[in-house]
Amino acid sequence: MTEDIVDFLVIGSGPSGAAATWSLADTGTRIMCMEQGDWMKQADYPSNFRDWEIRQGRADLKNTNFSFSPNARNLKADYPINDDESAVQPFMYNAVGGTTVSFSAIYPRFHPSDFRTKSLDGVADDWPIDYQQLEEYYNLNDRINGVSGLEGDPAYPSKKPPLPPLPNGEAGNVIAKGFNKLGWHWWPADRAII
Repeated sequence: MTEDIVDFLVIGSGPSGAAATWSLADTGTRIMCMEQGDWMKQADYPSNFRDWEIRQGRADLKNTNFSFSPNARNLKADYPINDDESAVQPFMYNAVGGTTVSFSAIYPRFHPSDFRTKSLDGVADDWPIDYQQLEEYYNLNDRINGVSGLEGDPAYPSKKPPLPPLPNGEAGNVIAKGFNKLGWHWWPADRAII
C-alpha cells in the first residue's frame, strides 16, 4: 500500500468510479482509484463467448467465473452478499472495470417512473430525486462515451443521442422481424461505440 497522500480516493473502477475519476482528471489534484479485483485479460471477457448470456440464466450451464452474483462466482476478490429477501438479484463484478466487464456497451437510462416505485407500484421507496434532475448527467455521459441511438423512442422522454444508431446485426434483425410480425414495439438500444 502506498503512503502517498492523495486529494481524492475513488473506490471502485466500474462505470461510476470511472466517471468520477474522469471528472476529476483535469483538476490538478492527486487522484487514486482503488479496486478490490484484478485486471482481466480481454480474451477472458464473458461477452467473447457466443452463449455467455444463456449460461447466466441456466443452472446447468453456469459459467461461475462470470456469474452476475458474487455468491455463485466465489472468486478471491468476491465477498458474499445476502439477497435472500430481495426481489432484485445483484449484477456486480469485482475487477478493474466493475460491471463493464459484462455490460456489452449498452447504455440504458432509468425511466422516469423508476424514481417513483413506491408511489406508482407500492414497492420500496421513491427516490429523493427525479429523472429531470439526472438528465443533464445522462446527456454528459452519452457524449463522453460516444453513445449511439435512435431519436424518438416513445417509451422515454425526448432526447437526441450524440451519434447515429448502430446497425441491429443479424440477430437483431431476426428479433425485429419477429416483433413486427407480432405487432410488438421494439427500439434499438443506446450503445457506445467501443
